[in-house]
Amino acid sequence: MEGAVGHTALSEPSGQGKPTCQYIDLLAERRQSSDLRWAIREWKSVGDYKYGNHLTRKEIFDHVLQSDRVQHTISQLVEGGKDQEVLINEVEEILEQMGHTQDISVIRQFAFVLPKIMKRIYGKVMINEEGIEKLRSTLVETPVVLLPTHRSYADFLLVSYIAYHFNLPLPVIAAGMDFMSMAVIGDKLRGSGAFYIRRSFMDNTLYWAVFQEYVLTIVECTGAPLEFFLEGTRSRSGKSLPPKIGLLGCVSECWLRGRLPDLAIVPISISYERTLEEKLYAYELLGVPKPKESTSGLLKATSILKENYGDIYITVGDAVSVREFLEPLVDRHLSVATPSHLAPLSRPELSACESLGYHMLRKIQQGVVTSVWSVMCIHLQRVLSTGQWSLPFDTLVQETAWLIDLLKRIGAVISVEGGVKESVERCLEIHREVARLGEDGRVHIQRLYNHSLATTNGTKMSLKGTSLINAVTEQVLQHYINKVIHLLIRPALLSLALISLHTTTLEKLKSRFEFLRSLFGYDFIFEKNAEGRDFMEGLSVMMWCGEASLVQDHVHLVQGGGRFMKTLLNVLSPFVLAYFCTARTLASQEWVDNGELVAASQLAVENCLTPGSGRYSALSLDSIRHALRALTRMGAATRITGEDGKVRLKPVVQSVSSIVEVLGHLIRSQPLKHKL
Repeated sequence: MEGAVGHTALSEPSGQGKPTCQYIDLLAERRQSSDLRWAIREWKSVGDYKYGNHLTRKEIFDHVLQSDRVQHTISQLVEGGKDQEVLINEVEEILEQMGHTQDISVIRQFAFVLPKIMKRIYGKVMINEEGIEKLRSTLVETPVVLLPTHRSYADFLLVSYIAYHFNLPLPVIAAGMDFMSMAVIGDKLRGSGAFYIRRSFMDNTLYWAVFQEYVLTIVECTGAPLEFFLEGTRSRSGKSLPPKIGLLGCVSECWLRGRLPDLAIVPISISYERTLEEKLYAYELLGVPKPKESTSGLLKATSILKENYGDIYITVGDAVSVREFLEPLVDRHLSVATPSHLAPLSRPELSACESLGYHMLRKIQQGVVTSVWSVMCIHLQRVLSTGQWSLPFDTLVQETAWLIDLLKRIGAVISVEGGVKESVERCLEIHREVARLGEDGRVHIQRLYNHSLATTNGTKMSLKGTSLINAVTEQVLQHYINKVIHLLIRPALLSLALISLHTTTLEKLKSRFEFLRSLFGYDFIFEKNAEGRDFMEGLSVMMWCGEASLVQDHVHLVQGGGRFMKTLLNVLSPFVLAYFCTARTLASQEWVDNGELVAASQLAVENCLTPGSGRYSALSLDSIRHALRALTRMGAATRITGEDGKVRLKPVVQSVSSIVEVLGHLIRSQPLKHKL
């Protein structure tokens, strides 16, 4: 619903009891006035932490070097035979490599360039005003950690741009070393507030100590907001990834060890209507290695400036108090009196931090604004599963309208501009490379496979040409389906449980649901210790939709499952197939090389697919790797060390066979045919 110029009101479902959420367009003003004048305007942050201190780069370095943690680590290494002066020099080198500068002149350069790029490729960049003002109030009262989603390179400076736009304190951003090596860009990012950390350093005690103290200095002493990506890396699939606990545990230590009375964590949900890397991600998930980050690669990517990438919606969520979340989960009095550098986080504390991570991912998911295109892709993929590559436009509109209405009722916030028909037409224009409206009144799905993109660094795809022609298109569609799948996963898993058991008791259904929830627990994000709540949410949705009934503690499928249930099963079927083939491959022998097992599982999926069967998105290496992690965690395989010293993955026959049996039954229960 359009309001004043640059404003949009998105109505959330009435049943949720939430007020209408107001979004404003960050680009509206930029389209009407000078970007240069705006970038060089007098700028002063409003909302600085009331107890924060401005520290120079050198002061931060000195604080880290003289900290008890770093000095204690150096002393321990000296006792082990290392030279103290060499170690001090190493700390200084680490800090030089790591440290940020946050130069306002660099920020102004980005403030000038970014709007010009965004105005070329995006229609609107929408953000909720209320969230910004709540964030400003929180920043004054307590140190803040910002957790944005990470779906694209475009995420990296978006939060800094928002801070500059609204005169908020500029964030200090944790970044991977890949960016540092980019000529010119690496230094510019450092100047915008990025500090660089290695991908893996847990076995380097000195680096770990310097890293921890650097982060704690930012949070405790400067009061600057700290920004990092909870998932650690960009999600190629479009789904949330399991949280990385290293940085989260580090900042949580501020409260756990009594260094701060509290700190706030703010979820930021960034929803792209079209992802810049959509095709690149599709090839990566099928086995093509990602290209190395480089400035030349960035310059080659300037072709995106000719494309339309739709709108971005940014939702700044309510802050979560670390103290309020962790206090019921840990016995802080056991360690708060011990100096933090002498009391590493205990196993229960790490588990509590992991719970916090999953909770924050759920908060991020709840802030997502769903695109109409994501809803359309559910039906487009179903069409491909029948062997067809086109469908009537009117049918697509009807199916999309039906599912949008249903999704809104179960909690989705969907960006519908005008009517559904107009929104579908607009999406087809934005995503015309994937699906186009022809003069015959039909929507034609495009074959996206490009042979030149399927090879990089001399690596050739192992998949057959026929598979690739289907798989690339389906991976792109799956990417957008995955952006809405968090809304469907609980009723979808309940649907799987129901068709595997038919009429069953509530207790047996809950047990099967929890088994499936655990099995798919790396592909889909669930809060820890929330099995009962998730089960009741899934059951409530299915009963509300008329797909299931509960009579005297027995749950029944209504007429074998209706339209919504078939949609849910269709959405999950690629994952069921991928997990089935992975489990069966794992069961076939002992495996020495994990990479060989992943490749063999992908080949097994390919061999199950028949022309017209669809489900080529089951070839995703992401899901296969998640399946292996889940199977190992559930006891379907154990790691053993052979006489040759090599670690092998040995299947536990009884356990893995029972999982294969359940998944095989689920596949056979669905109408899609595969060569099992």
